[in-house]
Amino acid sequence: MTSESALPHPTVRQLLEVPRFRLRLVAGQDGLDRPVRWAHSTELPDPGPYLRGHEVVLTVGASLRDAGACAAFVDSVKAGRASAIGYGVGDVTDAVPEELRDACDRVGLPLLEVPPEVPFLGFTEWFAERLASAGDERHEREETGRLLRMVRDGLASAEALRPRIDDAGLDHASLLVIAMDGAAEDELPGVLGVDDDRALLVTNDAHAWSEPAGVGSPGPLEHLPVSLAESLTALDTARRTGGVVHAADLATFQALLGRLEQHQLAPFVEQIARPLSDYDAAHGTRLTDTLRTFLDMGGAVGATSRALFLHPNTLRHRLSRIESLTGRDPMRFDDRVALAIAVWAGR
Repeated sequence: MTSESALPHPTVRQLLEVPRFRLRLVAGQDGLDRPVRWAHSTELPDPGPYLRGHEVVLTVGASLRDAGACAAFVDSVKAGRASAIGYGVGDVTDAVPEELRDACDRVGLPLLEVPPEVPFLGFTEWFAERLASAGDERHEREETGRLLRMVRDGLASAEALRPRIDDAGLDHASLLVIAMDGAAEDELPGVLGVDDDRALLVTNDAHAWSEPAGVGSPGPLEHLPVSLAESLTALDTARRTGGVVHAADLATFQALLGRLEQHQLAPFVEQIARPLSDYDAAHGTRLTDTLRTFLDMGGAVGATSRALFLHPNTLRHRLSRIESLTGRDPMRFDDRVALAIAVWAGR
């Protein structure tokens, strides 16, 4: 269930841009980036104890008769962690009191002039509408995420997403899925779903809006389950390596190893990489570097000898030593794969 604290709050700067309020900033320029959660109207001289934080406190100044009252009011609002004061002109005074402006500038609290024709009730209605709209949007994203999960698990056809894809104006011939961390609140071009701690975006654009991210391969609507599975696998890899991982990056030896857990790689390190590195440290040899070059050269003795400026017999002697220490023959393909994994994991 979505809580109020999980929803994004507008800043004072954004509140100034809402057309229906026609607000004017008269003091406290430095506080414009504070978030505003709600509106609270009061004529109490000390409203701080009744504030929860991040409100715009609305007043017509009935109790603000002198500089001392203005200063005390501003200090109380500041102590209550409110984000701004809105002063309604036209009821008590025709302009915002200069003493109130000075007090707000002193503590860096934004002071907004509210026109006479704008009722304070309009602020609470606007915040309530915004919360309801954000709640509806979050619910829609959760429902889309649930549907994508069903498509991934084979419990629903990708056709079930067609109405959402049509509403988003996407090209059905080139759909792909991007799985991201922390992008659920952004305005993203496509169909956005929330699944656990992931944001899943069905789109035509392979650009990821946050990192880490996994990008599936593009294709028609019926390809979407494949793209979805690829994006989730790629996201898991991206969480380990950072950045953005594309579907094409998954079909590599390094990508396969990158998806293994440490405990799965540990036997290769303990049985192969560590004996070689310990031997090198004890005898001043370079068996690990020799093996790495041999693997890079595809197991070719001649090419490796030239790269290391070694006689082929010297290289064969080193390879024999590697076999005796690890029990794996570098000349055999299966053993060479195990040696490659150990070299990669040992880094």
